[in-house]
Amino acid sequence: MLGARVRLRNYFKRYERVAFIVLLLLTMGTGTFGIYCVLGSWSNGAKWVATSGSLATVAGMVQLEVSGLFKNILEHYGDEDKYPYGPPSYVSQEIIDNPEEPFLTGLRNICYFNVGTGFWLIVLGTIVQIIAVWL
Repeated sequence: MLGARVRLRNYFKRYERVAFIVLLLLTMGTGTFGIYCVLGSWSNGAKWVATSGSLATVAGMVQLEVSGLFKNILEHYGDEDKYPYGPPSYVSQEIIDNPEEPFLTGLRNICYFNVGTGFWLIVLGTIVQIIAVWL
């Protein structure tokens, strides 16, 4: 089948927001427990803090996928013959939010559409891992 277009399904797409929230909660939980262990002079405190940093890095990568960074890169450098329809419009994604709930809308925009959030989660995760190494 020469010339046939194959569209691969992204099964992660359906659950990526849930995965991001779970990773973010795990990051905060392990970070809080790690700080508690360090303050209590427990021997495994640094491991929990390092785990929190690693989870923050993974959460940052997932958030970059949720916000569409990788899709934008593929769109910019992709072949138009392979991807004739392109990604969905950001305008239509933002219209879905409810303007009567400004706090939740702002929180969703930060979590799901702002590529800076993922970047700073990766930076935070790396810094936390460096601190954990030296504890």
